[in-house]
Amino acid sequence: MFQDIEPHQLDARYEPKSLKQTDFVVLVNQRKILMLNQKAELLTPTVAELTATYDLPLTEANYLLSIEGHNFFTFDVELVEAGNFTYESITVLRGMMPQWLAFATATAGHLANWYDQNRYCGHCAYKLEKGTDERKLVCPNCGAQIFPKISPVIIVGVTKGDQLLLTKYATGYGHFALIAGFVEIGETLEGAVKREVYEETGLEVQNLRYYKSQPWAFSQSVLMGFFADLASAATYSTAEFKDDEQELALKQWFDRDAIPHDDTRKSLTWDMIEAFREGSAH
Repeated sequence: MFQDIEPHQLDARYEPKSLKQTDFVVLVNQRKILMLNQKAELLTPTVAELTATYDLPLTEANYLLSIEGHNFFTFDVELVEAGNFTYESITVLRGMMPQWLAFATATAGHLANWYDQNRYCGHCAYKLEKGTDERKLVCPNCGAQIFPKISPVIIVGVTKGDQLLLTKYATGYGHFALIAGFVEIGETLEGAVKREVYEETGLEVQNLRYYKSQPWAFSQSVLMGFFADLASAATYSTAEFKDDEQELALKQWFDRDAIPHDDTRKSLTWDMIEAFREGSAH
């Protein structure tokens, strides 16, 4: 999957480091990331490459993470596209190589977005300051502390014997997918699984089995995968699905050997689909 970068090791602990010209810089703006377009290849820019085009406030760097000596920083600046630098959808990182750099850049983008969206205190509007002992932002006026946010998301592979329910979203991601959704406040993961399946299809499920998880910087989430059996295979058919055209454009059962090959195993969704196809999902 996307985070499988062994033998490389990502370190996101808060440990401020000195800025070097060879360090990588991650700047985000409205869910887009500033990339260096070099010979039709999108690259994560270094400090040296950025400062050759832009005037960066180097004394105001925010350390994000490191991976085996490669440090990642962000800056509290808003840059316009110039030279070979363009803003790209953060999803371009899914196809970027090498994968260790793509995963590190995406994860750094998650943190950079948190810094970008939390500049002022939501309680008293004072400008926030960086914490000194851990990764947090502190209000010097009221003392409020803000920590990085991770949104929990469940993904559900609904099964009916040797069939798997696949979906397609009405907008956005165009490949086949599984039922997915954010966990609500006060809700268990199991409750979220049952609610999301029912809200999107009208189906009820039972026998929930945890599969595995995945950090997913593209939605600032941690994804948690479950398989679940249809509550009563004799009760529901495709024609009886609850209509949710605003979210899903398609909901369809596929026999195990007829599941389409529609994406790579970089996402938890498609790792689950392929596991079901292979018969390794329990």
